[in-house]
Amino acid sequence: MREDRPTGLIGEISHRPGVVFRVAIGICRILAGWVFGLRLELDGAEHLPVDERGRPVGGWIAVPVPHRRWVDPFILLLLLPIQPRVTFFADGRVLFRTRFRRSLFRVIGGVVPVWPRGGPKAFWAHIEAARRVLDAGAVFVIFPEAGPPSEPDRARTIEPGFGYLAMRTGVRLVPMIIGGTGELYRGRKLVLRVLPATTAQELAGLPASAPMPEPNSAEERAAAHRIAGTLAERLASPVATLHAEVERAAEGDRKRWRWLTYWLDFDADAADAARAARNAGKER
Repeated sequence: MREDRPTGLIGEISHRPGVVFRVAIGICRILAGWVFGLRLELDGAEHLPVDERGRPVGGWIAVPVPHRRWVDPFILLLLLPIQPRVTFFADGRVLFRTRFRRSLFRVIGGVVPVWPRGGPKAFWAHIEAARRVLDAGAVFVIFPEAGPPSEPDRARTIEPGFGYLAMRTGVRLVPMIIGGTGELYRGRKLVLRVLPATTAQELAGLPASAPMPEPNSAEERAAAHRIAGTLAERLASPVATLHAEVERAAEGDRKRWRWLTYWLDFDADAADAARAARNAGKER
């Protein structure tokens, strides 16, 4: 792997957020609330895993959809409990696009860069990184979609690669719906709706006590596709419902600073598609 395309976990990981991470979250709160005026709302917090005393615990995977804008990871960072700390799979092309971003993410840590066409070695590095995060009692976040942009009230295709991660880690999976990010502007209401937790066995249609299929087997490949398909079916209605709710709430909003929609372009594929659409509009 080239030096400018690191793989695996960036930085050390712990369930306790460090000083740098806390400072970064504080800055994000100031920008989101005081500067951009975003109204962030967490719905379904009762579905977040807790211990016997009701305190938030880690060791589980957050599965948010749909992933449309640069703001999505920040919604999770600001609405989920700061402890246990969250760590993300993220597009390496975006994380390391500039020298500033490379330096920033190396200092903050808590990311696992994913590169196009990484191959089997990268896959194993991703699985190992996820296990390190989960074993440390942190929360691992994976945006499981892939493919071209979808309609505003639909998620994109769920990648079977998510199924492999779910099976090989064997931890609880907590689906989440992000609403309100189709168009960003100052004062926009953004919602993170947490759904009941599930497991790889349940999504694959297996008994709770059933062992996972042998790695690299035909059975594992089939189970990975079932997991992706079942999750897509379960999320279709909640995605459409939340989209309708936030759009009704946005009626009458004064849409200032609409440039926020494409401000940081943290999703490389979404950013490329957005730029192509804007350019096509200018040509017409």
